[in-house]
Amino acid sequence: MESWCRGMGRTILCQHCKSTFDEDILKKKNSMDVCLVCGGSLLGDTETSSHNENLSFGEDIELGENDSFDEDKIDCWWYEIDEPSADKATRGRVHTNCAKCGHFIGSMPYPIARTGDYLLIDSRWDDKCGHCGNEFNNHIISKRPADWVDPRQREMWVKDYKNIPKCPICSSTKIHKISMTNKAASIVTFGIFAAGHVSKTYKCDVCGSKF
Repeated sequence: MESWCRGMGRTILCQHCKSTFDEDILKKKNSMDVCLVCGGSLLGDTETSSHNENLSFGEDIELGENDSFDEDKIDCWWYEIDEPSADKATRGRVHTNCAKCGHFIGSMPYPIARTGDYLLIDSRWDDKCGHCGNEFNNHIISKRPADWVDPRQREMWVKDYKNIPKCPICSSTKIHKISMTNKAASIVTFGIFAAGHVSKTYKCDVCGSKF
């Protein structure tokens, strides 16, 4: 987690507006906790640390050595929970994504405990992401971020972009095809000197290159 407040000698940096302050000035202004420019908190890191320390699945739940609420150590995100049936004929499942690459990784066993947006999966469960190979050692999984984007969609955008004709000089996609009428007019006007133009297929609307 990135700290809201970083000490650099006697300088304090507000991560909200990037303003810097001398620590002594903040003390004189009685504003060690609040940015004098934007009013943002300068204690975000402390609050986050305190929040993680307060998270618990209960005194009866024993965590493994790799189990952590720290978001930087989370291996999986969950996005949907199938509750077990009332007659227990159908076991519940948790649908998840890899927290490293974002890809879907199928489902996990129903959690043995839950607190807020965090689930605890049975420590006997062992798996890894079939896409990036990320091993799931942390059995605490958190809810998928709201700004998550399906990596398959991102890959499709990249693939589509690669297939779009681009200017070899400036890489712009703002190009147009040189028409046969335009080529014919060039031959009539410039004769043999139009050979360089006639042999090209596209013209870039940004840098004017022909290719």
